Amino acid sequence: MTYVDTHPRSGAFAANQMTRLTDLINDQGVALLEDAGLTLPPRAVSTVLLIGEREKISAADIAKELNQPHQLVTQRIELLISLDLLQRLDDPKDGRRKIIALTVKGNHEFNTLDKRLAEAALAFEHLYNEIDINLSTIAMRAMNALKKKSLLSRINDLKKQ
Repeated sequence: MTYVDTHPRSGAFAANQMTRLTDLINDQGVALLEDAGLTLPPRAVSTVLLIGEREKISAADIAKELNQPHQLVTQRIELLISLDLLQRLDDPKDGRRKIIALTVKGNHEFNTLDKRLAEAALAFEHLYNEIDINLSTIAMRAMNALKKKSLLSRINDLKKQ
């Protein structure tokens, strides 16, 4: 427990608490990857998963699918190429375009990752049952609600009452 957790206005520190939860899950996620013998960086899990499921995909399509900046995706791809997990190939349909695919090593990591993610999903399901709430569902609902109506708009509405 921290100062903000016990403060009478602790509800105003939701971002602080969520960040700490995210950091805790990320730290434990690193341990999950290491325990499975995976060498891919934790921040590249969604990239490897997407490429493994699509088999061949462009960097632009990866950025679009993951809703991440193209530059970030390109940097991540370069790192994964240097780790011999990905390869860049010519697109047979468009000579100007490059597609990204898993290497043999990358395919092995993808298969191991897929099994570990299935185990993690089960572990999260048990966690959600234990705490009687699905964090993923709640996070999506909160993000959608805040996109529709910001905190500032909510405060301004409260002032009008």
